[in-house]
Amino acid sequence: MIVKINDFQHSLLFDEMLDICRKIPDTGRYAVTLGGSFGKGLSDINSDYDFRIYYDTRVQEEHWNRIMTELDECIQRWDEIGIKIDGIWARNISQTNDALDEWLGGKGQPEVHVWCVWGYHILTDIFNQVILEDPYGVAMVWKERLGVYPASLRNHLIAKHASSLRYWRSDYHYKSKVVREDTVFLASITARLVHDMMQILYALNGAYYPGDGMNLAYAKHFTVLPESFSERINTILYPYSSTGVFLVQYENLIKLIDDILTLIPDNT
Repeated sequence: MIVKINDFQHSLLFDEMLDICRKIPDTGRYAVTLGGSFGKGLSDINSDYDFRIYYDTRVQEEHWNRIMTELDECIQRWDEIGIKIDGIWARNISQTNDALDEWLGGKGQPEVHVWCVWGYHILTDIFNQVILEDPYGVAMVWKERLGVYPASLRNHLIAKHASSLRYWRSDYHYKSKVVREDTVFLASITARLVHDMMQILYALNGAYYPGDGMNLAYAKHFTVLPESFSERINTILYPYSSTGVFLVQYENLIKLIDDILTLIPDNT
């Protein structure tokens, strides 16, 4: 269970994590930030802490391993009192600059990561993260670059996802799957089309899309939005929802995952 952190614990946590983060860069510039739901301003009792360290050059492997051991011990201590730290995401400054250039030029692609269904979207992460320590102004420059939502990105995302919506809107095979009640296909295509709609609405409202969640929480504040959008999305995804439906779904899914994993040979 994750517990609410008080101001004193908050200060101790940040001091300890900053001390660890400062050991990761070898030479050159660095910046330390806080991302995730805390960076987005949408944290709650279930939120963990996502720290980022950006650097020009990283320490050598032997030194890196010692730092990671120290980090693991730190995470374990805080976990024992119910405060969850996701870790430190270490990223190269030059590579981050290159990724921003691609995205702002309308050519960026989400990075595939197991923890985000629709991929990691660097723009929303950089734009929303809280700067904890930035002696060289690295993170501040990035935030300034993202201060104005670029027209090239807007046009690229709208064209890409509107094409998908138009195709499936008129596709005979989609309708035939509905008639056949092809549950696996329909669950997948429904999620995809909702994702397409979300991407378009984010682009129309000049907001960077959060691939790791909190999509509807952001969308509630949009000015360009269909009437009763959140309610309609929830009804589409969970037409027979009731109190506790997500917990039941989660528990049943976890049980089935366990059953599937037991079928995998030991040497696989």
